[in-house]
Amino acid sequence: MQSVEHTPQRDREQPSGGHRGRGLMAGRWPTALALVAGTGAIVVIASVGRKAEFFGPAVAVMGAIYLASYAAGRPCTAWPAFAVLSAVVSVLHVLRKLQILELDPGVTMTLLLVLLWLWTWPRFRSGDVATFWMQTAGMVGCGGIALLCTMTSPKLGAALAGVGFLLHGAWDAYHFVTRKVVAREWSEFCGIVDVLVGATLVVAAMGM
Repeated sequence: MQSVEHTPQRDREQPSGGHRGRGLMAGRWPTALALVAGTGAIVVIASVGRKAEFFGPAVAVMGAIYLASYAAGRPCTAWPAFAVLSAVVSVLHVLRKLQILELDPGVTMTLLLVLLWLWTWPRFRSGDVATFWMQTAGMVGCGGIALLCTMTSPKLGAALAGVGFLLHGAWDAYHFVTRKVVAREWSEFCGIVDVLVGATLVVAAMGM
């Protein structure tokens, strides 16, 4: 009488290498998205001459995203804040280029940064003192770099924007580890984009 070999249940249910790979990639979708976005930004850096004018205000945008999420008290707010603030700064660039509205995007986004910081005041009054002051430091740093980019030479401005992106990458890493203020998917996405863009801007500034 032939014996029938039974495969253990755990062996039958164990996922193949391909399934494990797909599961790993699915879990790292912010990284994949960041690589796409970062590549697009690098193409823009290589094709535009006014790097500081385009990427200086983006430093203020990054700080504003964190302030919006902190003020709202919802970490997932980072994603819609990114979409809205990116649209705002893009409109400012277009209006200035068409000479319809002579507002410097870097200055305007820094002012918006301050307004968002005022929105976080109730969080301070509720007792969240440590996080409030940390986000305040982020606001000062991002706003200061954005303003400096508007007041310096194009080469120095591009370098400052690059340093701002790299510093914000470290900021993202901290929030990724501590799971504070923004969703982890956002800090992962933003951190990778920041490092790619920041390094490219610094290298580009050295060659200007």
